[in-house]
Amino acid sequence: MTWRAVRVWMAGVVIAVAVAVAAAAEVADPAPAIGAHEGKVLDLVELGTGKRLVRPTLEKLVVRDGKVVSLRLKAEGEDRAITVLMPAIIRIVADRETIYEAEAKGTNAAQLRSKRARAAYEKSVAESVERMQGRGVEPWPQLSADEHAAEVTSLEAFVKQVQEAFPRLTLDATHEFLVATDIPPAQMKPFVAGLDRMHDFLCDLYAIPRGEPVWKGKCLVVAFHDEDDFIAFEGRFMQNDGRGAHGLCHQRSDGRVIMACHQGSDAAAFAHMLVHETSHGFNHRWMSPVRLPNWLNEGIAEWVGTKVVPQSNQVPLKEAQALETMRARGDLGAEFFTADNIQAVQYGMASGLVKFLTARDPRKFAAFVRGIKEGVPVEESLRDAYGATLDDLVAAYGQAVGVPGLKR
Repeated sequence: MTWRAVRVWMAGVVIAVAVAVAAAAEVADPAPAIGAHEGKVLDLVELGTGKRLVRPTLEKLVVRDGKVVSLRLKAEGEDRAITVLMPAIIRIVADRETIYEAEAKGTNAAQLRSKRARAAYEKSVAESVERMQGRGVEPWPQLSADEHAAEVTSLEAFVKQVQEAFPRLTLDATHEFLVATDIPPAQMKPFVAGLDRMHDFLCDLYAIPRGEPVWKGKCLVVAFHDEDDFIAFEGRFMQNDGRGAHGLCHQRSDGRVIMACHQGSDAAAFAHMLVHETSHGFNHRWMSPVRLPNWLNEGIAEWVGTKVVPQSNQVPLKEAQALETMRARGDLGAEFFTADNIQAVQYGMASGLVKFLTARDPRKFAAFVRGIKEGVPVEESLRDAYGATLDDLVAAYGQAVGVPGLKR
């Protein structure tokens, strides 16, 4: 079951669940644990209805007669706060740790649904781990709150080293990302918002409850205004030649993800590139270190980019060029499904195939990708999810885009 984030658009609305009042238990005073996060962004506030407020800012803790009666929360992206009564809340998560959980008295249908949904997700994760281990795949370890915090501290220390070489860089953070940049904050703000939208989009696609940790700590984005600085950073700190690249996502075997880039002259292209590259890191961190085949990895990145940054015309142009190539050749080109790096003209084919598969059934697509991450061979996972071979996929895709008889 997929949880959906809740955005409350009316200022001053009091969220109260009447049945939750009777169900709330006498628990230890939550004020100290919750109050320690006043003024900060929480991971999650889960209500007795099963609704989830993801990444709200805790503006104020309201205490009367020594008891917490309500929270003043500002939903992510909103300018005005709302009041949430404490009896309506069943769980609060902050810094990757549950800091409050109500103990129910009696039976509350909404709370039971929420707990069943959480149990179902945890069961699906456990079953996935069991399947992975049966295939010799080691899943990413479940990290404690302290381990997540330690990784963030380590990334911040790395940024300090980078700032010695590039002193104009400043460090900011969202709930999921650390962003080191010399681009003016007002210019960078909408691009950073796109990163969070990408994260939520992929969580929804893969049925990851929003608010559940994906990154190891956080994903670090190092964004330079000038291309020369990006190339210098890549060479000095990543031991990589960044010439000719707009952005690169570095995915380490220990789970750390660092994405570096430069702004360029096209705002839409910059926004698309940020989403494209960080989506590679997300797919690296989902479930296991098993790498997706390059065509699928690039296809997802391009497709997600169009969903999160619809103002960019890069992908439609690539798909139009790919269509001309497929019509001329009658196939996808050399080693499309097996190449470590597909050719430039094949990016449009990759995004077209992903768009085709997700349009048929996004849940089957998620199952297809999940199977690969669990260690199932690509074609076997495609058969399990869609009942089709790669040849079937290519033929159906060709028929859909006006290239009947298309072959691999």
